Amino acid sequence: MKRVPLNNRPPFNAYDVLLGIIENPSQNQGINYAEIKKRSRMLDAAEKHKHDGYVDFEDGDHEHLVMLLNQFPFATAKRELRLILDDIVNAKPPEKTKQLHAVPGEKD
Repeated sequence: MKRVPLNNRPPFNAYDVLLGIIENPSQNQGINYAEIKKRSRMLDAAEKHKHDGYVDFEDGDHEHLVMLLNQFPFATAKRELRLILDDIVNAKPPEKTKQLHAVPGEKD
């Protein structure tokens, strides 16, 4: 399991970048049924955690996502986009990621 943090880097929304990579085949290429099924599983995972600030992918799905990312024809080389892509490529298991926890406060 790999946890991809969804850190927005204006003007880029990390969730939208992730969806763009998963939903769109490489330029001038089609997509077959088996590939649609693989990507659907990744889209389900992304949708499930859309508001959690991260997406958890099975290891095989994360490997496939990185392969898709490396083939994707981006239209810009902006630093902010690269930082989102780095977050995707460098995803770690959930137990090795930092998580914020609410600290109980005093009741008024």
